[in-house]
Amino acid sequence: MAPATMDVLTKEIMTPQVITVHPDTSVDEVARLLFTHRITGMPVVDESGALLGIVSEFDVISKKGRTAADIMSRDVISVQEDTPAEQVATILTSRQVRRVPVVAEGRVVGIVSRSDLVRLFTITRWSCRDCGYFERGFRGPAQCEMCGSTAIELQREPPGM
Repeated sequence: MAPATMDVLTKEIMTPQVITVHPDTSVDEVARLLFTHRITGMPVVDESGALLGIVSEFDVISKKGRTAADIMSRDVISVQEDTPAEQVATILTSRQVRRVPVVAEGRVVGIVSRSDLVRLFTITRWSCRDCGYFERGFRGPAQCEMCGSTAIELQREPPGM
């Protein structure tokens, strides 16, 4: 049973198979990859997988350049695998970005998008073991809103997710 103060961590919700490009990837190839994989953006990495920037649909249609390096956004916020999902949600909303790369030891190991957080919100709930009342969110409540119990547990729908 999860304690009510337990956070859902980035490593639990991130997409680990990240489509990336190198700085010298042509803008034509960037556009093709975005379209083919039905994604709105992807990290730009060096040969070792270190994060250099992000290139998005917006960059492709609004900036001039020949390569990913020419059009990518360089001011990128990244998170670690143990960053709470609630903190990632705050970054996405306050910075008005659509995705946040996840890095470990300087290398991109995942990505969290708005859709990952929406999916998390739909499959997790914090339930009271005493009365069965539940609420959704990235962090469990200190006590049940209905009965005041502190016996709160994290549940996934379907179970095991």
